[in-house]
Amino acid sequence: RDPFVPVEEEGYIFGRGSEDNKFDVSMMVATMAQLKKDGFKPKRSIILLLSGDEETSMMTTRALAAKYKGAEFALNGDGGGGTIGEDGKPKYYGLQAGEKTYADFTLEVTNPGGHSSRPSGTNAIVQLSNALAKVGAYRFTPQQNELTKIGMPIVADQVGGDIGAALKAFAANPTDAKAIAAIRADPEYVGQIGTTCVPTLVKGGHAENALPQRATANINCRIFPGVPVETVRAELEKVIADPAVKVNTDPDASASDASPLRPDVVAAVTKAVHARAPGLPIIPSMSAGATDSYHFRIQGVPSYGVAGLFSKASDSYAHGLNERVPVDAIAPALAHWDSLLRDLSK
Repeated sequence: RDPFVPVEEEGYIFGRGSEDNKFDVSMMVATMAQLKKDGFKPKRSIILLLSGDEETSMMTTRALAAKYKGAEFALNGDGGGGTIGEDGKPKYYGLQAGEKTYADFTLEVTNPGGHSSRPSGTNAIVQLSNALAKVGAYRFTPQQNELTKIGMPIVADQVGGDIGAALKAFAANPTDAKAIAAIRADPEYVGQIGTTCVPTLVKGGHAENALPQRATANINCRIFPGVPVETVRAELEKVIADPAVKVNTDPDASASDASPLRPDVVAAVTKAVHARAPGLPIIPSMSAGATDSYHFRIQGVPSYGVAGLFSKASDSYAHGLNERVPVDAIAPALAHWDSLLRDLSK
């Protein structure tokens, strides 16, 4: 298949970006066009913003967020959405109202160097390795916000078992050591209880027979909403406790807080979702990854991931070779966006 041409096969539309995020972009555009055609008269302005660099620098997003920083709130199709079980029945809907801050830090050690036959007692690679071991072993203090406190018990009821019990216990008491240990051991949920930092790149040395003059490592952090980037940099520096290791911050990193759960947004989402799946649990969620909403929140615009796509885990191939969306997801997604825009523009 040509990855950049939509191909319909066996009840699916295949194509690069079909799930992430051309599906909901198409739903929003089609809904806006239909509202215009129907002569709908909103009582507030509805502005459709589209950007093409969310997966890279988000420079377009930053410009749009700065231009429309006076907006009352934003609805993002690249976040939230419904989960369907393998039995075909809807399980829950995620309302995304926060996401962790993406920040890269560089650890850097420099030495005079010299010939490898004459070790000097200090070695940039060894010093960096010691620092990385400390970072790898460190765990940031667990945190909780409105989204995780409300959402975790609902998720717990869905997943059940030991991890469900741990999520419920943490929601009730974020200092519960047993719950914290269980959640930290699960890659699916570890990012929900605090800041995480992991080494992702290492570079060092310049020749096989020379003492390294420079060694660096990238530390990728996903920072809990509301925590300043500088606070994390300072904490890493304290953990490493070696003045020879410099901790530098990516200048593009900026922190954003979670958005409040506005009653009107929650009510509109609940109505739209329950029109399709009556009584379906609505779970306030915080993404471990980043979306365009990040920059709108930085500008003070409450932002909510309210995608209209409902899908099975087995159908999720975002960023993959077989990325696809079900054809039968289109009609209910259009109804979803129509309901949201009509209710929230009154």
